[in-house]
Amino acid sequence: MKNPFLKFYTSDWRADPVLRMCSIAARGLWLEMICLMHEATPYGQLLVNGQTVTDTQLGALVGAPPDQITALLGELEAAGVFSRTRTGVIYSRKLTRMAKKVATARNNGRKGGNPSLRKQTENKPLDKGLDKGAVKPQKPEARYQIKEDDDDDSASAILRGPFEGGGDREAVLIAIGADPISGLTGPGGHYIGRMVDMQELKRWQCDLGLALSEVVGVIKEVMRRKPDGPPSRFSYFTKPMQQFAALKSQPALKPTEREYHEYRSSEGPAGEHRSRKGSAGLARSGAGRAHENLIAAFVGAISEECG
Repeated sequence: MKNPFLKFYTSDWRADPVLRMCSIAARGLWLEMICLMHEATPYGQLLVNGQTVTDTQLGALVGAPPDQITALLGELEAAGVFSRTRTGVIYSRKLTRMAKKVATARNNGRKGGNPSLRKQTENKPLDKGLDKGAVKPQKPEARYQIKEDDDDDSASAILRGPFEGGGDREAVLIAIGADPISGLTGPGGHYIGRMVDMQELKRWQCDLGLALSEVVGVIKEVMRRKPDGPPSRFSYFTKPMQQFAALKSQPALKPTEREYHEYRSSEGPAGEHRSRKGSAGLARSGAGRAHENLIAAFVGAISEECG
Protein backbone atom coordinates (compact mmCIF):
# COMPACT_ATOMS: atom_id res chain seq x y z
CA MET A 1 0.00 0.00 0.00
CA LYS A 2 1.35 3.41 -0.94
CA ASN A 3 2.02 5.97 1.76
CA PRO A 4 -0.97 8.36 1.77
CA PHE A 5 1.04 11.31 3.09
CA LEU A 6 4.36 12.99 2.38
CA LYS A 7 6.75 14.58 4.88
CA PHE A 8 6.91 18.20 3.77
CA TYR A 9 9.27 20.54 5.60
CA THR A 10 7.89 24.02 5.09
CA SER A 11 11.04 25.76 6.37
CA ASP A 12 13.16 23.89 3.81
CA TRP A 13 10.75 24.81 1.02
CA ARG A 14 10.63 28.50 1.94
CA ALA A 15 14.37 28.85 2.51
CA ASP A 16 15.70 26.82 -0.44
CA PRO A 17 17.74 29.34 -2.50
CA VAL A 18 17.40 27.26 -5.67
CA LEU A 19 13.62 27.38 -5.50
CA ARG A 20 13.54 31.04 -4.47
CA MET A 21 15.27 31.92 -7.73
CA CYS A 22 12.39 30.38 -9.70
CA SER A 23 9.09 32.06 -10.43
CA ILE A 24 5.96 31.34 -8.42
CA ALA A 25 4.52 29.47 -11.40
CA ALA A 26 7.59 27.23 -11.63
CA ARG A 27 7.47 26.51 -7.90
CA GLY A 28 3.79 25.62 -8.18
CA LEU A 29 4.52 23.19 -11.02
CA TRP A 30 7.33 21.61 -8.99
CA LEU A 31 4.95 21.04 -6.07
CA GLU A 32 2.49 19.28 -8.42
CA MET A 33 5.34 17.16 -9.76
CA ILE A 34 6.38 16.20 -6.22
CA CYS A 35 2.87 14.90 -5.58
CA LEU A 36 3.00 12.83 -8.78
CA MET A 37 6.47 11.47 -7.96
CA HIS A 38 5.29 10.53 -4.46
CA GLU A 39 2.67 8.27 -6.04
CA ALA A 40 4.99 6.87 -8.74
CA THR A 41 6.92 3.62 -8.97
CA PRO A 42 9.91 3.79 -8.67
CA TYR A 43 9.37 6.31 -5.89
CA GLY A 44 10.58 9.83 -6.64
CA GLN A 45 10.49 9.57 -10.45
CA LEU A 46 8.04 11.40 -12.70
CA LEU A 47 6.26 8.35 -14.07
CA VAL A 48 2.60 7.42 -14.51
CA ASN A 49 1.91 3.68 -14.72
CA GLY A 50 5.63 3.22 -15.29
CA GLN A 51 5.62 5.44 -18.39
CA THR A 52 7.47 8.73 -18.93
CA VAL A 53 5.19 11.78 -18.82
CA THR A 54 5.36 14.16 -21.79
CA ASP A 55 4.92 17.92 -21.52
CA THR A 56 1.43 17.63 -22.98
CA GLN A 57 0.44 14.90 -20.53
CA LEU A 58 1.93 16.83 -17.61
CA GLY A 59 -0.04 19.90 -18.67
CA ALA A 60 -3.24 17.84 -18.65
CA LEU A 61 -2.43 16.50 -15.18
CA VAL A 62 -1.77 19.92 -13.63
CA GLY A 63 -4.20 21.96 -15.74
CA ALA A 64 -1.79 24.12 -17.76
CA PRO A 65 -1.08 24.52 -21.52
CA PRO A 66 1.84 22.44 -22.91
CA ASP A 67 3.86 25.49 -24.04
CA GLN A 68 3.76 26.89 -20.52
CA ILE A 69 4.80 23.51 -19.09
CA THR A 70 7.81 23.40 -21.42
CA ALA A 71 8.94 26.87 -20.36
CA LEU A 72 8.48 26.18 -16.64
CA LEU A 73 10.33 22.84 -16.85
CA GLY A 74 13.19 24.61 -18.55
CA GLU A 75 13.27 27.18 -15.76
CA LEU A 76 13.32 24.48 -13.07
CA GLU A 77 15.99 22.44 -14.82
CA ALA A 78 18.20 25.48 -15.44
CA ALA A 79 18.06 26.28 -11.71
CA GLY A 80 18.99 22.69 -10.84
CA VAL A 81 15.78 21.90 -8.98
CA PHE A 82 15.47 18.35 -10.35
CA SER A 83 17.68 15.77 -12.04
CA ARG A 84 17.23 13.24 -14.83
CA THR A 85 18.10 9.57 -15.09
CA ARG A 86 20.22 8.22 -17.93
CA THR A 87 17.01 7.59 -19.84
CA GLY A 88 15.85 11.18 -19.34
CA VAL A 89 13.24 10.57 -16.63
CA ILE A 90 12.81 13.47 -14.22
CA TYR A 91 13.31 12.62 -10.55
CA SER A 92 13.57 14.35 -7.19
CA ARG A 93 16.89 13.81 -5.44
CA LYS A 94 15.36 14.29 -2.02
CA LEU A 95 12.51 11.84 -2.60
CA THR A 96 14.88 9.14 -3.86
CA ARG A 97 17.09 9.58 -0.80
CA MET A 98 14.05 9.27 1.44
CA ALA A 99 13.06 6.04 -0.35
CA LYS A 100 16.53 4.56 0.24
CA LYS A 101 16.37 5.42 3.94
CA VAL A 102 12.95 3.81 4.28
CA ALA A 103 14.14 0.65 2.50
CA THR A 104 17.21 0.41 4.75
CA ALA A 105 15.15 0.89 7.92
CA ARG A 106 12.60 -1.70 6.78
CA ASN A 107 15.35 -4.22 6.03
CA ASN A 108 16.95 -3.65 9.44
CA GLY A 109 13.56 -4.02 11.09
CA ARG A 110 13.14 -7.50 9.65
CA LYS A 111 16.36 -8.45 11.45
CA GLY A 112 15.18 -7.08 14.75
CA GLY A 113 16.76 -3.69 14.34
CA ASN A 114 20.04 -4.91 15.83
CA PRO A 115 22.94 -3.13 14.09
CA SER A 116 25.20 -6.12 14.80
CA LEU A 117 23.05 -8.26 12.49
CA ARG A 118 23.56 -5.94 9.53
CA LYS A 119 26.36 -6.73 7.13
CA GLN A 120 28.46 -3.62 7.41
CA THR A 121 32.14 -2.93 7.19
CA GLU A 122 33.18 -1.35 10.44
CA ASN A 123 36.43 0.48 11.15
CA LYS A 124 38.90 -1.59 13.11
CA PRO A 125 39.78 -0.23 16.57
CA LEU A 126 42.90 1.89 16.67
CA ASP A 127 44.34 -0.02 19.64
CA LYS A 128 44.21 -3.45 17.97
CA GLY A 129 47.56 -5.21 18.05
CA LEU A 130 49.08 -3.00 20.76
CA ASP A 131 50.33 -4.22 24.10
CA LYS A 132 48.03 -3.67 27.02
CA GLY A 133 50.59 -1.43 28.67
CA ALA A 134 51.19 0.73 25.61
CA VAL A 135 49.64 4.15 25.20
CA LYS A 136 46.54 3.88 23.05
CA PRO A 137 46.18 6.42 20.26
CA GLN A 138 43.24 8.74 20.66
CA LYS A 139 40.66 9.16 17.96
CA PRO A 140 40.43 12.90 17.17
CA GLU A 141 36.98 14.40 17.49
CA ALA A 142 36.05 16.78 14.72
CA ARG A 143 34.87 20.17 15.95
CA TYR A 144 32.93 20.87 12.79
CA GLN A 145 31.37 18.14 10.74
CA ILE A 146 30.25 19.67 7.44
CA LYS A 147 28.59 17.21 5.13
CA GLU A 148 28.89 18.17 1.50
CA ASP A 149 26.19 16.97 -0.82
CA ASP A 150 26.05 18.45 -4.29
CA ASP A 151 22.70 16.80 -4.90
CA ASP A 152 20.97 18.37 -1.91
CA ASP A 153 17.84 20.14 -3.15
CA SER A 154 16.71 21.45 0.23
CA ALA A 155 17.52 24.48 2.34
CA SER A 156 19.12 22.30 5.02
CA ALA A 157 22.41 22.68 3.13
CA ILE A 158 22.47 26.31 4.29
CA LEU A 159 21.56 25.64 7.91
CA ARG A 160 23.40 22.32 8.35
CA GLY A 161 26.11 22.16 11.02
CA PRO A 162 26.49 23.13 14.66
CA PHE A 163 24.40 26.27 14.06
CA GLU A 164 21.38 24.50 12.57
CA GLY A 165 18.27 26.04 14.08
CA GLY A 166 20.44 28.04 16.51
CA GLY A 167 19.52 31.42 17.90
CA ASP A 168 22.95 32.90 17.13
CA ARG A 169 22.35 32.89 13.38
CA GLU A 170 18.87 34.35 13.69
CA ALA A 171 20.02 37.13 16.03
CA VAL A 172 22.87 38.15 13.72
CA LEU A 173 20.69 38.07 10.60
CA ILE A 174 18.07 40.24 12.30
CA ALA A 175 20.78 42.75 13.30
CA ILE A 176 22.01 42.83 9.70
CA GLY A 177 18.50 43.32 8.36
CA ALA A 178 18.17 39.98 6.54
CA ASP A 179 15.48 37.32 6.76
CA PRO A 180 16.27 35.25 9.91
CA ILE A 181 15.38 31.96 8.20
CA SER A 182 16.59 32.15 4.62
CA GLY A 183 19.19 34.91 5.04
CA LEU A 184 17.77 36.80 2.05
CA THR A 185 18.72 40.47 2.28
CA GLY A 186 15.64 41.70 0.45
CA PRO A 187 13.75 41.49 -2.88
CA GLY A 188 16.30 40.83 -5.57
CA GLY A 189 19.03 40.67 -2.93
CA HIS A 190 21.53 38.00 -2.01
CA TYR A 191 21.79 35.30 0.65
CA ILE A 192 23.90 35.67 3.78
CA GLY A 193 24.37 33.44 6.79
CA ARG A 194 25.87 30.41 5.03
CA MET A 195 28.27 27.99 6.70
CA VAL A 196 31.33 30.13 5.92
CA ASP A 197 29.59 33.05 7.62
CA MET A 198 28.73 30.95 10.67
CA GLN A 199 32.37 29.89 10.98
CA GLU A 200 33.31 33.59 10.96
CA LEU A 201 30.81 34.19 13.77
CA LYS A 202 32.37 31.34 15.73
CA ARG A 203 35.80 32.97 15.35
CA TRP A 204 34.44 36.24 16.74
CA GLN A 205 33.11 34.41 19.76
CA CYS A 206 36.02 32.00 20.39
CA ASP A 207 39.10 33.88 19.16
CA LEU A 208 38.05 37.43 20.07
CA GLY A 209 36.07 36.46 23.17
CA LEU A 210 32.94 38.40 22.20
CA ALA A 211 29.53 37.52 23.57
CA LEU A 212 26.55 37.28 21.24
CA SER A 213 25.11 40.51 22.64
CA GLU A 214 28.38 42.31 21.88
CA VAL A 215 28.47 40.88 18.34
CA VAL A 216 24.91 42.03 17.72
CA GLY A 217 25.69 45.47 19.15
CA VAL A 218 28.70 45.94 16.88
CA ILE A 219 26.73 44.83 13.81
CA LYS A 220 23.88 47.23 14.60
CA GLU A 221 26.36 50.09 15.02
CA VAL A 222 28.02 49.28 11.68
CA MET A 223 24.71 48.88 9.85
CA ARG A 224 23.52 52.23 11.20
CA ARG A 225 26.38 53.85 9.29
CA LYS A 226 26.12 51.68 6.15
CA PRO A 227 23.75 53.36 3.68
CA ASP A 228 23.99 50.74 0.91
CA GLY A 229 22.33 47.92 2.82
CA PRO A 230 23.55 44.53 4.14
CA PRO A 231 26.91 43.11 3.00
CA SER A 232 27.35 39.81 1.17
CA ARG A 233 29.42 38.11 3.90
CA PHE A 234 29.89 38.23 7.67
CA SER A 235 33.59 38.93 7.10
CA TYR A 236 32.58 42.55 6.38
CA PHE A 237 32.21 42.96 10.16
CA THR A 238 35.48 41.23 11.14
CA LYS A 239 37.57 44.41 11.34
CA PRO A 240 35.01 46.26 13.53
CA MET A 241 34.84 43.14 15.73
CA GLN A 242 38.63 43.20 16.13
CA GLN A 243 38.53 46.91 16.97
CA PHE A 244 35.85 46.38 19.59
CA ALA A 245 37.72 43.40 21.10
CA ALA A 246 40.90 45.49 21.29
CA LEU A 247 39.07 48.32 23.08
CA LYS A 248 37.39 45.83 25.38
CA SER A 249 40.73 44.29 26.38
CA GLN A 250 42.17 47.62 27.52
CA PRO A 251 42.71 47.91 31.29
CA ALA A 252 39.89 49.46 33.28
CA LEU A 253 40.19 53.18 33.93
CA LYS A 254 41.02 54.28 37.46
CA PRO A 255 39.54 57.50 38.89
CA THR A 256 41.98 60.37 39.29
CA GLU A 257 42.63 62.03 42.64
CA ARG A 258 40.60 65.02 41.53
CA GLU A 259 37.59 62.83 40.65
CA TYR A 260 37.89 61.11 44.01
CA HIS A 261 37.81 64.39 45.95
CA GLU A 262 34.97 65.75 43.81
CA TYR A 263 32.93 62.64 44.52
CA ARG A 264 33.63 62.81 48.26
CA SER A 265 32.69 66.49 48.35
CA SER A 266 29.40 65.91 46.51
CA GLU A 267 28.34 63.35 49.12
CA GLY A 268 28.42 65.70 52.07
CA PRO A 269 28.71 64.42 55.66
CA ALA A 270 27.68 60.80 55.85
CA GLY A 271 29.02 59.71 59.22
CA GLU A 272 31.11 56.64 59.65
CA HIS A 273 29.70 54.98 56.51
CA ARG A 274 30.85 57.75 54.13
CA SER A 275 34.17 56.13 53.30
CA ARG A 276 32.68 52.72 52.48
CA LYS A 277 29.73 54.20 50.62
CA GLY A 278 31.98 56.58 48.71
CA SER A 279 34.29 53.77 47.59
CA ALA A 280 31.41 51.69 46.22
CA GLY A 281 29.86 54.66 44.42
CA LEU A 282 33.19 55.70 43.00
CA ALA A 283 33.77 52.18 41.69
CA ARG A 284 30.43 52.28 39.93
CA SER A 285 31.25 55.71 38.57
CA GLY A 286 34.63 54.50 37.26
CA ALA A 287 33.02 51.44 35.59
CA GLY A 288 30.41 53.64 33.95
CA ARG A 289 33.07 56.02 32.63
CA ALA A 290 35.09 53.10 31.28
CA HIS A 291 32.05 51.73 29.46
CA GLU A 292 31.20 55.12 28.02
CA ASN A 293 34.79 55.62 26.85
CA LEU A 294 34.76 52.15 25.23
CA ILE A 295 31.58 52.87 23.31
CA ALA A 296 32.78 56.34 22.32
CA ALA A 297 36.12 55.02 21.04
CA PHE A 298 34.42 52.24 19.08
CA VAL A 299 31.89 54.62 17.52
CA GLY A 300 34.76 56.90 16.49
CA ALA A 301 36.65 54.02 14.88
CA ILE A 302 33.56 52.83 13.07
CA SER A 303 32.83 56.34 11.84
CA GLU A 304 36.28 56.54 10.25
CA GLU A 305 35.79 53.14 8.54
CA CYS A 306 32.19 53.51 7.34
CA GLY A 307 31.56 57.24 7.41
